[in-house]
Amino acid sequence: MDATIGKQCPACGHQNSEDAEACIFCGSPLEKANREGGTSTVSLGRQAAPAEQPFVEAPDVPPPAKGIAIYIAGDIKPLAVLYDDQFVLGRASSGKEEADSGETLIDLRPFGALEMGVSRRHLLIRRAKDGYEAVDLDSVNGTYLYEERMAPGRAYKLFNGALIRMGNFRVFITFRFREE
Repeated sequence: MDATIGKQCPACGHQNSEDAEACIFCGSPLEKANREGGTSTVSLGRQAAPAEQPFVEAPDVPPPAKGIAIYIAGDIKPLAVLYDDQFVLGRASSGKEEADSGETLIDLRPFGALEMGVSRRHLLIRRAKDGYEAVDLDSVNGTYLYEERMAPGRAYKLFNGALIRMGNFRVFITFRFREE
């Protein structure tokens, strides 16, 4: 097959036909172009299977003195330490809409988030009275807190060391509880 025709698999690099939805070589989902020329979230099926990343425990690191730290599962260095009252985990698009909205977006795209089923605006994390809470933003592949599916739009209390799975993308959250 000519390397300039079709879709290239983000996992193995194999060239596939233009209408393929999954790689014929390794079975990984392929990116789909949307009407605006960007990419749409890859649907992982009716229920996202958690087998993409190996099981790992929360990093054995102290939480930040202030704010909240986000770790990609398996890493011991935080992806980000944030002090915002709220932020969104997802994927930045090629357009400017996130930058113009004033919303803090943690872009997970460079870490394979599209291929693992993360939506553009997947999960909202915000301060609560005694810590933080998370809200699934009606994502395509769902959000799981400790491998339990979160209902979209409902706030869930987070605890230090919380495991969150968005599609098949896992992160850990660490923070100190506020002392009133």
